[in-house]
Amino acid sequence: MDLTLACSILLLAVYGFELITTRKAERKHAEYPLAIGWSSLTPRVILNFIFAANAANVIEDGYKKFKNEAFRLVRNDRSIFILPTCLLDELSRLPSTTASPHGALESDLLGEYTGLNLILDSRLHHSIVQRKLTPRLGLLTPHLETELQSAFQDNFPACDDWTEFQPYQVFAKLSARLSARALVGPKLCRDPIWLDISVNYTENLFRTIVILRLLPPWMHGLLCYFLPSYWHCQRYVQKAKAFLGPILRHLLHKNDISSWSPHGAEDDSNVLRWLAETAKGRDRDADTLAHVEVLLALASVHTTLLRMANVLYDLTANPELFGELQAEIQAVSSNQDGWDQTSYSKLDKLDSVLRESQRMSPPTILGMKRMFQQPHTFSNGIHIPKGTYVCLSTFAIENDPAHTTNPEVFDGLRSYRLRQQKESKAVQENKNNDDRLFSSMEPTVLNFGYGKTACPGRYFASLVIKILFVKLLTEYDFKFLPGTGRPKNLMAHEFLFCWPWQKMLVRRKKDGICPF
Repeated sequence: MDLTLACSILLLAVYGFELITTRKAERKHAEYPLAIGWSSLTPRVILNFIFAANAANVIEDGYKKFKNEAFRLVRNDRSIFILPTCLLDELSRLPSTTASPHGALESDLLGEYTGLNLILDSRLHHSIVQRKLTPRLGLLTPHLETELQSAFQDNFPACDDWTEFQPYQVFAKLSARLSARALVGPKLCRDPIWLDISVNYTENLFRTIVILRLLPPWMHGLLCYFLPSYWHCQRYVQKAKAFLGPILRHLLHKNDISSWSPHGAEDDSNVLRWLAETAKGRDRDADTLAHVEVLLALASVHTTLLRMANVLYDLTANPELFGELQAEIQAVSSNQDGWDQTSYSKLDKLDSVLRESQRMSPPTILGMKRMFQQPHTFSNGIHIPKGTYVCLSTFAIENDPAHTTNPEVFDGLRSYRLRQQKESKAVQENKNNDDRLFSSMEPTVLNFGYGKTACPGRYFASLVIKILFVKLLTEYDFKFLPGTGRPKNLMAHEFLFCWPWQKMLVRRKKDGICPF
C-alpha cells in the first residue's frame, strides 16, 4: 500500500469518525437551532473552523435570528448554548454547584494543557482579589504611581521629537510592572525572572489554546507535545514555583509560628503576603500559591495590556479627545489638594473612553460562561443537561442598536453624556449614580460578568489603566505613522488580540506635567 492511499484511507476514517460524532451530538440537542446552517455531511471539525475564523459574524447572525431563544454553536470539544438575555438574572443566581464559571473557563482555556486546571480546585485567586486587593486600592495607589514612573524610565523611549515605538511591546512591560507591584511587592516587582513569567506565560498559553482548539480533543494529548508553546507554559509554571516557592515557604512558616500578618510595612501590602496569611487546607502549599500567582498575572497583565493598547489606538484615531481628557485631568488636579485614588474616580470622560473602547474591542465576544454540573430547567422551559456549556453573546448584546445607538461609531464620550443625564436625575432623587462606568455591571454590558461572580479585578484594572493614561495624556503626544490609521484587531475563536508589532509615533510634550 503506497503512502498516498494510506493517507487517503486515514483521512476518510477521521472524516467518518467526526461525522458520526457530529450527527450524534446533533440528535442530542436537535431542539435548539444552530447559529449557521449546515449540511448533514459537514463534520464538527469543519464547523469548528468556521467558528474559529469568523466567530464574531457567526455569533451576531445567531443573535439576530434567535434573539429571544437559545441557539447553539459547534466547537470541536462540544456544542455550546447561547442563552437569551432574558435569562441573565436567573443564570447569574445559580450556585456554582449547578453552573460553574470556573469549569467553563477551564474548558475554554484547556486547563489540562495550559496549567489552568488549578482553578477547579482553588478559589483563592478570586477571594484574594475581592477581599484583600480591592479594599486596599487606596493604599496601593501611590505605590503604583511610583512604580509607573520607574517603569517609564526603564521602558519608554526617549522622544523629544517624533519617535517610532511599538505600543503593545512597551505596554506589556508597563502592565507587568504595575501588576507585579500588587502581586509580589516592591522587592520582586522589578525582577526580570518574574516579569518574564508574567508576560510570556500568557503569550504561550494563548498560542497553545488557539492551535489546539482548531483540532478535535482526541488529538490534543498527542499534539500538545509538538507545540513549543505547550512546553513553555509548563516551564513558566515550574519557574514560578522555583522563584516564589522559597519566599512563600518562609512566609507560611513565619505565619504558622507567630502572630505575623501582612498589615504593617509597605512590603507587606501585596498579594504574595496575603496568600500566605489566608491560605488554608490544601491551598496552604508553597507550590500551589506560586501557581495561583501565575494565574493572577494571567488575569491582570493580558487584559490590562489589551485595554491599554486599544484605548491608545482609539484616542489617536479620534484626536479631538486628547484635548478633552487633558483638560479634565487639569481641572481635577486644580480643584483638589494633592492627587490620590479619589482623583481617578473623578475622571468621568477618561472612564467613558475606556468603556467605549472595551465595547468595540472586548477581550472576548462571549461572556457569562457556565459549565453545568447538574441538569437545570430555566423558568421559560429551556432545559440544560448536565455537562452542557452555556454563555451569552455579550458583544452582540452590547452592540445591538436597541441598546447602543449607532454602535458602529466610536463615541468616546457616549457614556459620559448619558451618565451626566442620569446624574442630574439622581441628584434630584437623592440617589447615587454608579451606572455607565468602565467597571459597572449592567444587563447589556457584561464584559466583566454580572452578579456575584463578576470579575473582582475590574476595579484594579480600571485604576491601573487610568494611572497610565494620566501620565501619557499629560506628558506625550501620539499619532499614527503616515499613511496608516487605527490598526484592526485580530480574532481567533472568540478571543480578540492586538497585532503585537504595530508601530506608532510618540513625542514628549515640552511643557507636560503629570499630576503625580
